Amino acid sequence: MKKILLLIFLFGNLLVHSQQIPEMDEKDTAAMIKASYLYNFAKLIDWPEAYKSGNFIISVMGSSNLHKELVKKYNSKQIGSQQIEIRKLSPTLNISKCHILYVGNECINMLPQIAETLKDKPVLIVTDYDGSLENGSALNFEFVNGQWRYVLKLKNAIDRDLYIGSTLKSLALKVE
Repeated sequence: MKKILLLIFLFGNLLVHSQQIPEMDEKDTAAMIKASYLYNFAKLIDWPEAYKSGNFIISVMGSSNLHKELVKKYNSKQIGSQQIEIRKLSPTLNISKCHILYVGNECINMLPQIAETLKDKPVLIVTDYDGSLENGSALNFEFVNGQWRYVLKLKNAIDRDLYIGSTLKSLALKVE
């Protein structure tokens, strides 16, 4: 039942926000949708035991609007028994422990180094830039037919010891 409700929520959210809107609102709407996706990704992925205690950390590098949206809507929520903590990172390779790292377009040139720095850590790297899946991202947002969707590169997630649930796979635009 939870999976069906999640499907309805995700697709309903995409349909509501798929209309043409002014550029300023579109940026904010995109941040809202991506924040919702990140929260739901967190619920549909299983991290190793060592990452199931303490706070559940979602870090954002770049994309101030997305960071603000995550803080506003999800900072007081939980993933399982873990309190969500939202962090804004400066564009450096000094990345502390986190579960999800969103790398915005402003920092995309750093993605290969970020992926290398985190290669042995169970961190889900999420982006919205063409070619980022080849540079270490596991999930990449794409704007297709007026809607934000995502592509999943399963190998990048598995290499980081992350278990991707079937619901997340089935909702993906494409699984590589």
